[in-house]
Amino acid sequence: MANLNSDQKAKLYNDMLYRYQRLQEQVRLIKAKNFEVSEQDQRTIYQIENQMKQIYSDTQKLYL
Repeated sequence: MANLNSDQKAKLYNDMLYRYQRLQEQVRLIKAKNFEVSEQDQRTIYQIENQMKQIYSDTQKLYL
């Protein structure tokens, strides 16, 4: 990622932000469908949150 120009980094950042927001929405929908989250739903949320952490980490690497 170090050889990208500012425009390329900005596009990548926007793409990552979009993916991150879609994952946030998935978590919100899972939590909204039931008052109590099932074990399966909790596992799904955990997996989604791990993906979100990876995206966040990748965004940090863009500007190092």
